[in-house]
Amino acid sequence: MKSLQDWIEDYKLENIFPAHYFDKLQVKSFSPGQAICQQGEDLRALSYFIKGKIKIVRRLFNGKEHILDIQDKPTLIGDIELLTKQKTVSSVMALEKAWVIQLPLPKNKEALLTDPSFLLKLGQGLAQALYDQNVRAATNLSYTVKERLATHILAVQNQGFFRLELATLADSFGVSYRHLLRVIQEFIKQGLIGKQKPYYHIRDKKQLSKWQIKD
Repeated sequence: MKSLQDWIEDYKLENIFPAHYFDKLQVKSFSPGQAICQQGEDLRALSYFIKGKIKIVRRLFNGKEHILDIQDKPTLIGDIELLTKQKTVSSVMALEKAWVIQLPLPKNKEALLTDPSFLLKLGQGLAQALYDQNVRAATNLSYTVKERLATHILAVQNQGFFRLELATLADSFGVSYRHLLRVIQEFIKQGLIGKQKPYYHIRDKKQLSKWQIKD
């Protein structure tokens, strides 16, 4: 099993956490379906997701869940809440086993919020995230439902199998349930995917990948 020092070196954590916080860092793993943080709760730790796959979900006032993002690349969780001193604005769930480096937050967070080195790193991370979000939002306007669905399937699949939360996904795509269902049926007719309750499975990954949104 990797030591904390191994994680620090492998993922260059000095670019995320100043070195004088290394002795407070903790390595944690989360099983599929387990929450790294929950919407509406107090932020207990600043988390750096480093390995696996997660989804970021926002529960709306009408009870529906909106998938904000699916991530398999390292990303910081809790930076906005730390700076704004508010409760967690969205839930982060593991889609497959996920590894996270956490910095527990003390009751008095002022030491962190007055640490120039830490704030610089936090600000740089937020600026990059905002840049990426703006690029993604601008380009997403031209993507079809087929492209977004194929990209989602390839992101959440595990050994070729996946589940689709149709109502949630339709809301996330901004389309009707029926429209999404028609696209799924089209993928099935084309032999790209198949259905085996309660799961779907990928039948032709090469062809499905042609619909995938490229970064």
